[in-house]
Amino acid sequence: MISRKPFLLRAMVEWCEANGLTPLVAVDAEQEGVRVPMDFVEDGRITLNISFSAMKSRDIGNESLTGYARFSGRSELLDVPMSAVEALIVRETGEGMVFPNDEADSESAVAQHLKDELRAVTGVGDEDDKEQPGLHLVDSASSAQEDDEQPPPPPRGKPNLKVIK
Repeated sequence: MISRKPFLLRAMVEWCEANGLTPLVAVDAEQEGVRVPMDFVEDGRITLNISFSAMKSRDIGNESLTGYARFSGRSELLDVPMSAVEALIVRETGEGMVFPNDEADSESAVAQHLKDELRAVTGVGDEDDKEQPGLHLVDSASSAQEDDEQPPPPPRGKPNLKVIK
């Protein structure tokens, strides 16, 4: 079965760019096959701006994310296997999506950190994480709204139009 991660990543990047937002990806730079400039890696992780304007020849394939990006004025080839992509974050809003690890047993530090932040914002405990799949959409605005609020029902009867001359 093909992983859902590349499909979700492509969809979220397209949505970001359609709305004028900047998509960033958190990458585990220590995984095998990751090709990024190691000078910019901190604690085994790197955050990449993958917007169309930041990456030339960007390709988000089913197996990897590839393209050219500039680091300190030098163009560098990036090759990131999908298994190394841990999360997508929107720079302007801080919202994002943590992608599930292909291995159910292990969880990256970035993914765990983002899940902890999600729990802090929503108040959802660990017991809920075990019942739901590993994907979570972080939306700071939705946690502030109450579920009890419902829009008023539409008016019944025939519509009223008033002609003004």
